[in-house]
Amino acid sequence: MTHVDNPATELDRAEALNRARTSFASVFGDGRLSLAQLRGNLDAMMLEPALAEDVSVIESTIEGVPVLRVSAGTGIGDDVLVWLHGGGYVMGSAHGYRHAAAALSRAMGAVVIVPDYRLAPEFPFPAALDDATRILGAVIAEFGAEHTVLGGDSAGGGLTVATLIASRDSGSPLPAAAAVVSPLADFTVSGVTVVTNRATDPVITERDLGLLAATYLQGHDRSDPLASPVFGDLAGLPPMLLLASDSEILLHDAVRIHEAVQPTGGSSTLSVHPDTCHAWTLFTDFLPQAREGVAEIAGFLRKVLP
Repeated sequence: MTHVDNPATELDRAEALNRARTSFASVFGDGRLSLAQLRGNLDAMMLEPALAEDVSVIESTIEGVPVLRVSAGTGIGDDVLVWLHGGGYVMGSAHGYRHAAAALSRAMGAVVIVPDYRLAPEFPFPAALDDATRILGAVIAEFGAEHTVLGGDSAGGGLTVATLIASRDSGSPLPAAAAVVSPLADFTVSGVTVVTNRATDPVITERDLGLLAATYLQGHDRSDPLASPVFGDLAGLPPMLLLASDSEILLHDAVRIHEAVQPTGGSSTLSVHPDTCHAWTLFTDFLPQAREGVAEIAGFLRKVLP
């Protein structure tokens, strides 16, 4: 695992982590909220930090899908990161992810494109995948494969791997690299850490995964690799960085993706972080662990870009 020096004390880190977990808890409330309320709560949590004055956010569309093009700072080069947002395929938005995208842009010195891919239950599988693959193809056509990287967190992490599989199988160009954080990549809910980390993950439960599977897949095979890429053939994919918290129930999803890449001769790096939570890189405004995770993503991607 890559360690980044940070002046925060352990107490500061613990207090910040507790704040992140509390923020996630506020999204889900008492567990009886409507989907509209959940969507609003997640965006509200994500939009709490103010954007710096040097952040540019441009609304546009790619292949008919609304996207945000986010850049932070003055050192923007020729590279682009397509970041697929989290939210279990039922929540999340490009609008809500503008701060997260700005942090990635600043760390990488690159434009970050965040698609508003279609969400379930209004648009079940494979709508999100179709949107992501079309957008990736269009961005590669615009920037060049050698300047394009793909990534995402939580459901966006699983969608990243599924998009790479679908693009490879269709013969489409692949990006130079990929990075995923806390990937939701197994809708059969068979990962061992679903059980072993049950008591240490305050964000996602086994029941949540079952509900998301039912909502997104609506009867489709839960083991389809384009929905649950832990079951996919991962040969021929670009270098991949996988970040996960050692306490989250989705840890084994990241582990299995990494282990599936190894026999193919491909390149993957698994980085398991202690003392953090699911999708912790979202909280760069106050969580030292988040800033470390984003720096690790940027460092990995810079190594593979020209």
